[in-house]
Order: sequence, then structure tokens, then C-alpha cells
Amino acid sequence: MSEQSSSPTPLRQELRQEPHQVAEQQDLQAELDRSREEILRLRDLLIGMEHELGAARGRLAMHEDSKSRIASAQAQLSAKIPGAGFLFGLLLRLLRGRV
Repeated sequence: MSEQSSSPTPLRQELRQEPHQVAEQQDLQAELDRSREEILRLRDLLIGMEHELGAARGRLAMHEDSKSRIASAQAQLSAKIPGAGFLFGLLLRLLRGRV
């Protein structure tokens, strides 16, 4: 029994180190909180960027559809009227210059 009183118990060692460990644990918890906030901020940023990308892809699909319709109309006109393709191309260039 005298051995126990002369050597510090694990509980006593923990109690002696506790103020330092508490401060370190609080620092770690604060860093963890900051990291979690940064993760949430970056996640929100990523979601916003994905939304913008989806909108841009939608606009691109609309423009590609318009382009294919114009090309189809140009091909039909060229088949019916000789030289219409050239005139249609000029008209498109004029429209692009204004848009």
C-alpha cells in the first residue's frame, strides 16, 4: 500500500496535466470548428459553381439547337434555290455582327 502513495496514479498524472491538456483540447476544438466552417463555405461555393455550370450548359444546348436548326434551314434553302446558301451565309454574318 505504501507503493501507491509514493508513485503517482494515472488519475493523478491526468489531473496534473489537465490544465495544459484542456487548453490544447480547446485549441484543437476551435481549429476543428474553423475547419468545419471552411468546409461548409467551400461546399456552398461548389454548389453555386455547379449551378452556374448547369445554367451555362443549358444555354450552350439552346445555342447548339439553334445552330442545327439554322444549318438545316440553310441546307433546305440551298437545295431549293441555287445560291441561297451563299446569301444565307451573308445574312448570318450580318446578324452575328449585330448580336
